[in-house]
Amino acid sequence: MGAGKYGSCCAEMDIWEANSMATAYTPHACDINGQLKCEGIDCGDNSKGERYEGVCDKDGCDINPYRMGNPDFYGRGPQYAIDTLKPMT
Repeated sequence: MGAGKYGSCCAEMDIWEANSMATAYTPHACDINGQLKCEGIDCGDNSKGERYEGVCDKDGCDINPYRMGNPDFYGRGPQYAIDTLKPMT
């Protein structure tokens, strides 16, 4: 990770976090509108133990089909609605 005085905070959407056995979509909301040039606690500095005190949700609130009750949605093999052994386009 880089080091410096300022950071940049804004809402973010991880459109697809996945491997062949799991998938998730993760919004990271913020308490601000737009982008913020932040410093100090607003940045939620991990190394200073301020991760959860920043203006943005660094962990996010992911949507994972398996955890949401659909264990047969995504995985390796024909028993899944999306079979990751097959090519995706």
